[in-house]
Amino acid sequence: MSFREMWNLSYPIDDDALDQSALSVRGRTTSGAGQFELAGVGFAADGSRVRARDIVDHSISFEVLIRGTSRTICIDERYPVREVGGKVRINVQDSSGVRPNIGNLFAVLFLLPDVSQVGKASELDEKGLSDKAYWIDAISVTVADSSSDTFVLRPTRFVFATANKDNPGQFSAAMAFDFDERLAAILAICRKGMDIAAGGVPAALKYYSDVFEGRARFEHNVASAMRRVIVDYLESSQDVQYQAGDDPLAALQKLVDARPEEQGISHVEPVLSASVPEPRNLIFFGAPGTGKSYRLARQAEKYFDKRNVRRVTFHPDYTYAQFVGCYKPVTTMRTVTDEDGTESTQSEISYGFVPGPFLETYIAAVQNPGTNYLLVVEEINRANPAAAFGDVFQLLDRDSDGRSEYEIAAPREMREYLRVFLPEYATTAYIQDPERLLSEQLRLRDEAERLSLPPNMFIWATMNSADQGVFPMDTAFKRRWDFRYMGIDKGSDKIAGYAVPVGTPARMVSWDALRRGINQVLLNAGVNEDKLLGPFFISPARLADPDGFTQIFKDKVLLYLFEDAAKTKASKVFSHEGRATYSDVCEDFESFGELAFRGMRELPSFSPANVSDTELLESGEVAGAAEEPVADGAE
Repeated sequence: MSFREMWNLSYPIDDDALDQSALSVRGRTTSGAGQFELAGVGFAADGSRVRARDIVDHSISFEVLIRGTSRTICIDERYPVREVGGKVRINVQDSSGVRPNIGNLFAVLFLLPDVSQVGKASELDEKGLSDKAYWIDAISVTVADSSSDTFVLRPTRFVFATANKDNPGQFSAAMAFDFDERLAAILAICRKGMDIAAGGVPAALKYYSDVFEGRARFEHNVASAMRRVIVDYLESSQDVQYQAGDDPLAALQKLVDARPEEQGISHVEPVLSASVPEPRNLIFFGAPGTGKSYRLARQAEKYFDKRNVRRVTFHPDYTYAQFVGCYKPVTTMRTVTDEDGTESTQSEISYGFVPGPFLETYIAAVQNPGTNYLLVVEEINRANPAAAFGDVFQLLDRDSDGRSEYEIAAPREMREYLRVFLPEYATTAYIQDPERLLSEQLRLRDEAERLSLPPNMFIWATMNSADQGVFPMDTAFKRRWDFRYMGIDKGSDKIAGYAVPVGTPARMVSWDALRRGINQVLLNAGVNEDKLLGPFFISPARLADPDGFTQIFKDKVLLYLFEDAAKTKASKVFSHEGRATYSDVCEDFESFGELAFRGMRELPSFSPANVSDTELLESGEVAGAAEEPVADGAE
């Protein structure tokens, strides 16, 4: 049978030629947007009847069942349905944007040439379909899912038509298109052609294979780019004869049969620009004032570009939605045109997925595998860590290469967000080589389907178990981290030269000696080590001000000891006889200095080291210590 003889239906198409037990999607306009209508009565998966008018004010999408399997091709595009002039209209273009013409949507899926406007086809070629020589006139569909606002339609029959109302003498007819046979032929080519040496064609075939075998959803813009890669290569290939605009399938089959195999698509696995000899999941912990945040900040400066470091501080009300991401109201701007044709910009509130610092860092790391990224979580146990991390804590199990040992499925809203923003990066990354661009787009598209921490994403945190109001960290969460203990005297050499006034009349003593003496009193009283005073409990900037030291000591050290560290052991820590109040303890320190602490001996007088605080700060020796969050004794 010749190609022309396959067009055995008359045009215009009689309703009798359509499936009367199914809904029909019909091409009914010659507009550039390619408007379609919905008509008839069909059946849903549960056997219930669905009329075209039942879908008014809802949306439709499509899925295509692969014959002989339970797999379906899921198509991302959604079309709103409205009633216009008594007809059920499928809107391709409205205030929310422009969607692909439904005819071209399926032309791209089936690797066919582009369709024409209804009734404006060019002359049909004797050999096969070509650009603008046909259109999809009718699609018989069943309703695969009607449980949400979007009705999912599943095609059972396609009818193509060709005619030109401006040229009555031109061949006009219609044909039933065997889409099952077409899909089977494309999939066979994909399976054989993904390893050939043919520019970007293997990557394009891999995309179609992933779509047909259920590993990826069909996205019109991506698939259009893949089809263009295939067509451009066929036009330039010496192995086949292909004319622009023709059906590419036969030429593609010849190319796959003629080309030798290579080692498949090479997704580039870049070597990290700088290795980081530290664990990827790391928690710095220790007593208040031991320099946890300072040490973490210095390590971050050493190994990461500051632009690639995100910092977040947990607090008791911090949640998974804030840390990872969630749907929330967002303000968007849109241009509206009034009746006079005047354009104006209006803001409106809508809902959208907003990523948190975890997902922002994750996206950047996935998009840039050759660059290291760091997420810093200060005070990780001030929130409930297991609740804030939620299901992503499973990703913290890393293999020897630093990748997550286990993947998790991305929630639907997150997955839809990732599908947009992950692959979009490749198109704006100034990748000039088409094959590398296509390969990168495929890699990023695949990454959007599930979450798995890449080796270039580091998560470092600080923790102080001594604070009141902190949340316990369960064993399952703990075992996924490396812990680095900051010793109680770690960094004390940086403050060894500071002298502070104590008692009345004032005597200058060593701050480090005073701190160590108080710590010994606390230990003798049975206070745990994680509640002792670290070297930077009072920052060097405050230590350098003798006139203000007594007040800052009362406000920070004495208040912390009285209300927290020594709260239940006050009689063993403070020298005051009887039940001491905070005022009593402050007055004792003002009068007696270090002797206000039980069992502590008088410290020797101490002269400041021959180095000023300004010099130390300028040298960088203690600059970070002033950044410690010491206002509440936490660090």
